[in-house]
Amino acid sequence: MMEVTEMSTATTNKPRVRRTGRNADQAKADLLSSAKREFATKGLALAGIEGIAEPTGLNKKMIYHYFGSKEDLYVAVLEQAYMGIRKMEEALPLEDLEPLAAIRRLVESTWDYYVANPEFIALVNQENLLGAVYLKKSGIVKRRTSVLLKRVKAILKKGIEQGKIRPGIDPLQLNHSVAGLGFYYLNNRFTNSQIYNFDHMTQKALSKRRAFIVDFVMRAVMSKEEIARCEQ
Repeated sequence: MMEVTEMSTATTNKPRVRRTGRNADQAKADLLSSAKREFATKGLALAGIEGIAEPTGLNKKMIYHYFGSKEDLYVAVLEQAYMGIRKMEEALPLEDLEPLAAIRRLVESTWDYYVANPEFIALVNQENLLGAVYLKKSGIVKRRTSVLLKRVKAILKKGIEQGKIRPGIDPLQLNHSVAGLGFYYLNNRFTNSQIYNFDHMTQKALSKRRAFIVDFVMRAVMSKEEIARCEQ
């Protein structure tokens, strides 16, 4: 798990990229990386083309050349952000694990991804404030998310057949819960640190939250018989 200082500074650092020797693919990658930081920090409305181009060492005209407009660049950043977590999920060997172990791995990996990628949290939050009007322009995110739902559905079915997972669990609702339990904590870390008067982002606090989410979800999906076996 990443250190707390990384979480607090990841959206503010703007490393300058050397311009020499870059081809079109590298230039686009550099602009996307810079744009992710700019949009995550300032949002679409306040993010500036100059602020995106300057850290890359590229002329701002290259943004229009490669992406067409600031809005199209923002859509590309959103797609990249969502594809990042989808690729992480797809790389998980869930089908090779026992159903409960697969659910546990998904819960742990989702939390770890959120902690390691604070810009993802910021971008998703801001796009929700915009009513997802830009995400609607992308079909790839919806298609890739449906793959995860099918995998979770198959895991639940296998677990029910083995008597380890209780029947009646909606895969979509389970995905919402796995995501929401981590997203809320991290997205609201500043306000909640004030309200509850403790630092939500220390290593101890993050580890405690991770353990709680895992236990909470596992007890929610386990059959009564499996819970009884675990408590013996």
